[in-house]
Amino acid sequence: MGADRQGERRQGGRLRTSEPTPAPARRPYPGRAVAGVLFFLGCLPALGFWLAVTWASSVLGAMALLAVWFLLMLAAAPRLRNLSLLLFTLSAGMLAAELLLRTDLMNRFVEERDLAQFRRGLATTLDPLIVPDPALAFRMLPNREARATAVKNGRTIYDVIYSTDEHGFRNVPPDGKPGGETPVLILGDSFAFGAGLPDRETLAWYLRELSDSRLQPVNLAVKGYGIHQVLRQIEMGEPRRAGFARYPWAILSIVDDHVLRVAGRVQWLRDSPRYVVEPDGRLTARGTWVQPSDFVESLLVGSRLFALAWKLFVDEEGERRLFARILREIRDRLAADYGARLVVLYYSGETWRGDVAGWRATMVPLLCNAGVTVLDVNALLPDPPSSIDLYYMPDDGHPTGLLNRTLAAALTADFRQGAVERGRLACGR
Repeated sequence: MGADRQGERRQGGRLRTSEPTPAPARRPYPGRAVAGVLFFLGCLPALGFWLAVTWASSVLGAMALLAVWFLLMLAAAPRLRNLSLLLFTLSAGMLAAELLLRTDLMNRFVEERDLAQFRRGLATTLDPLIVPDPALAFRMLPNREARATAVKNGRTIYDVIYSTDEHGFRNVPPDGKPGGETPVLILGDSFAFGAGLPDRETLAWYLRELSDSRLQPVNLAVKGYGIHQVLRQIEMGEPRRAGFARYPWAILSIVDDHVLRVAGRVQWLRDSPRYVVEPDGRLTARGTWVQPSDFVESLLVGSRLFALAWKLFVDEEGERRLFARILREIRDRLAADYGARLVVLYYSGETWRGDVAGWRATMVPLLCNAGVTVLDVNALLPDPPSSIDLYYMPDDGHPTGLLNRTLAAALTADFRQGAVERGRLACGR
């Protein structure tokens, strides 16, 4: 055994074969592994979340989708178990927090309206009536008749015709009587405009009818407006276009989310005028508001969790001060430029679902601090109301013709006496 075996040799006391050593197994390309993780735990769930929010208008469903997806990945991909477990825990926690915030117990912590329920199953149409405007964001076209419809889960809420006059103001149809000697300026949003109602059931119509045509209403209200746009209308001299230089009375409608509107925090007001308070106290219009994307807006109105998180980046006290400041400016400009006494109609609550309380705890002090005369609309309703649906359209929330007639009756009587008393908000009394 003096010679080594064929195919073998001895080196360093070890016996080595001459057979080639197998090459080490080739590891997967790291970039592919990372791409797979990003695709299955990032891109796909993000796409599903976006689709659920944007197309299905359900943030709650989007959160549930994330939790289910990461749970499936936890079972299907053992190598990604730790990351899948972490993401599942986060998404399940978000879902649980959202469900908790939607309980009645937590309602007081969330001020924004939960509009997901309102939007679900609702379809609206409006013939061409609104056009962009560089100063106001949008305005109505003159001399138009436009059909407006709203259907909720197959049930028609309204199907009406809106008409405008030669100035683009909501029309008050002629009644065959001479024009009244007392013009009344109507300003504000869809509540004063008469959304969902024909021309002969608006507040303007009933003011003229119940005053036996002594009052001559001019309706500058536009659906969706905030009080910052109302101030811009006054500054631009819009009320004079109706042919009146003086208005003894001006009526302004306000709902709970008007604080958000003056701060540009609603989707449709992204091009509306942006007012700031200068160091010397002057109120100045500076450009327009820049809004988040439609996706972000859907998150904010469809999720109480995201709405609360968004507040971390919002100066709420500053927004409230701006609201009160703009309201005082409207009062002062109306008095100085038009000789008008301002009456604010405050409609509290999420009236589309029968709630007439809403943000009263926040809004009442603001309205009182603004130093304006406020008519608390819901104080004029029967107590307890026989049916809230008689006064606010179910699944829509705008005033019915009956509520407008009730308001007009109180206002015409008070205007005749020279002071608004019926339903007046008691500030400091």
